[in-house]
Amino acid sequence: MKGFEFYAELIRHQKVDHCFGLLGDANMQFASKLADLGVEFTYVQHEHCAIAASMAYARKTGKIGISTVTCGPGLTQIMTALPAAVRAGIPLIILAGESPLNKSWYNQQIDQAPFVKATGAQYFAIHTTARFKEGINEAFLTAVRDSIPVVVGVPFDLFHQNVTAPETQAGPALWEQCQINKRGPAPCKEDLDSIVSALKSAKRPIILAGLGANDKKTALLIEELSEKADALLTTTLPARGLFNTNPFYLGISGGFSSEITRKKLANSDLILSIGASLTSHNTDQGTLWPQARVIQVTMNPQYFYQGRSVAHQIIFADAHQTLLKLLNTMETKSVHNRTESTREEIAISEPDSSASQKYNDGLNPSVAAKHLNRGIPNDWQLVNSSGHCSYYFSHMKNRPYPKFLTIREFGAIGNGLSFAMGVAVATREPTVLFDGDGSFLMHVQELETIRRDKLPIISCIFNDGGYGSEFHKLRSEGLRDDGANFGFTNLARIADGFNIENYQINTIEELDQALESLVRAPQAAVLDIRISQKAISPVIQRSHGVHSKTTKLQK
Repeated sequence: MKGFEFYAELIRHQKVDHCFGLLGDANMQFASKLADLGVEFTYVQHEHCAIAASMAYARKTGKIGISTVTCGPGLTQIMTALPAAVRAGIPLIILAGESPLNKSWYNQQIDQAPFVKATGAQYFAIHTTARFKEGINEAFLTAVRDSIPVVVGVPFDLFHQNVTAPETQAGPALWEQCQINKRGPAPCKEDLDSIVSALKSAKRPIILAGLGANDKKTALLIEELSEKADALLTTTLPARGLFNTNPFYLGISGGFSSEITRKKLANSDLILSIGASLTSHNTDQGTLWPQARVIQVTMNPQYFYQGRSVAHQIIFADAHQTLLKLLNTMETKSVHNRTESTREEIAISEPDSSASQKYNDGLNPSVAAKHLNRGIPNDWQLVNSSGHCSYYFSHMKNRPYPKFLTIREFGAIGNGLSFAMGVAVATREPTVLFDGDGSFLMHVQELETIRRDKLPIISCIFNDGGYGSEFHKLRSEGLRDDGANFGFTNLARIADGFNIENYQINTIEELDQALESLVRAPQAAVLDIRISQKAISPVIQRSHGVHSKTTKLQK
């Protein structure tokens, strides 16, 4: 058989069932063969989107995200997506071609490995057909074991060689062995006793959970422990909604924290972090809990991280096993925090006071987000992108973790449509994207992919006429903002050009009507929601000392 046929069979044997890709000379033959072997493909319009979509697919399914790009410019186009996947700890395999070995000159030739390694991802160069099987096995094992993207580079002239293929279907895919026992160690008695002692003596304890505690059984154990310990609950942004039905769930810990969450965290004397990375964002630069002792239970201990000490005590242990032992040891405390008044305070609280603001140049984003939350069915998938508007969407109450995706590592905008595609493909459910106009326009060409593949993605775009974070910051510093303030692009007409349902939204009534229509008949659509340029999120208000009601628009 030809090299590309053997290569495709090896990849299919790794239990690959879906691939996001853009074809070129260096990958089109084996990709075509993979499709023949039963692998489903989503063919995108830009290489970055192939990687970003596979990130969301992997996060939603728990599988390895698979994508393919060609060599040279195909590979260099993915340099923004790779560091985001590295920092999010998402296992990916990117099947990339390389320029031919046996040509003295090739116009797309570039040394690909240094680019990939600079992002923190791994690069596996396979330069002989004899190493196809070994190299593919090693790449998949590495991606699963280290939760990291791995780029596999193969010079595409190897795919045209004749090979005598050994038996490829004997035995299971080797990477599956990495998942037989994902549980880590239980805490030692000394560490367990220190947690119990801290919980018993704390007057205002709060338990913070992250993605390391996102399975249903572990989350239920955390809720049980919080009740025993008279503790309130919070989560990191990526794990938002983990305790969405618990009346003592404060919401997000971090820069996006609501006013009530910030107040409770500021008064807390103990933060017990379980399965969460205590990053600069999750702690809002270390300012959220100035009075608290911090104990972190984690499988990824980092004593000094992102420029600050992480915790007073770090316990290297599995979250699930730690919780089981704590529940067997911990006695139920009397109630001081989980009171009826606290329950009511959380229930009626608003993220901030901005919902009362009135604007004459567009909608209030807080009010629009509240109506979106009210109008979108609870069993639909939601995807929150990045940018100024993402603060408002992150506070949609009563949305469960399995139905809400946020990947924000590396701080890159422009991923929203790709993430939504990955979620829609993974779940086959109506998927609602929340994004800003600047981010949406970066990869608006993927509306063609959405139409072609009939993906039920409803893009709700907060259109403030530019890059909101940037023009608000520029104005606060008294600088010209024309480099970020571009005017209101008619996103509805752009969607119409792709033959996708579209709505231009200027009033709350129009927003409600559009949602009612789409709930009756879910389909791909774009909602161009015109947002006031005067509305400033509390995140920027705090960082730049500005307030939405006093900001002056510059000419």
